[in-house]
Amino acid sequence: MPSERVSPWFVGALVLPLAVIAGFAHAEDAVLEVAGALPKRGSLKIADLQALGAVAATWTVHGEKHELRGVPLDRVLTRFGFEPGPMGKEISKHDKRKGWRMAVRATASDGFEAVLSCAEVFESMGTTRAMIVWQVDGKPLSADRGPLRLVVLSDKEPSRSIYSLRKLEVLDLRSGGTGSR
Repeated sequence: MPSERVSPWFVGALVLPLAVIAGFAHAEDAVLEVAGALPKRGSLKIADLQALGAVAATWTVHGEKHELRGVPLDRVLTRFGFEPGPMGKEISKHDKRKGWRMAVRATASDGFEAVLSCAEVFESMGTTRAMIVWQVDGKPLSADRGPLRLVVLSDKEPSRSIYSLRKLEVLDLRSGGTGSR
């Protein structure tokens, strides 16, 4: 009896649609963990992020312009109770603006990390524009780059814009930067 061989083209024709379907299912189930020195901790799916007030932005990286859809990072931190803290003459130096002495560490699924100060990402304080993005040029992020990405629009290079974002952790720098790693 002759042995039958399956054409590589046929296998590719079957595998590619399954990968696409799996990628879309993965995107819907994507969870961003939010942890660390916050009043609340938890996770957000893309629908939860969209509910925080999705915004559009234009990002130019490596000479190419891209249209993004996402939510500002400060809205995510605020959702979990982050506050800069009180300010005024009656407040002790130790207690003034405690939140501005914190940082957020963003971690990708491959372990790559980016760090931003909490003060810089809040529009009321800093000039850094950071977003959690789920769509680029009208399409969901590809399976190898998504389903979520941290994009720092105001950086001159994309070193802190990380693919496959999985976790945000707020670090209290006054306590040696410890968080819930």
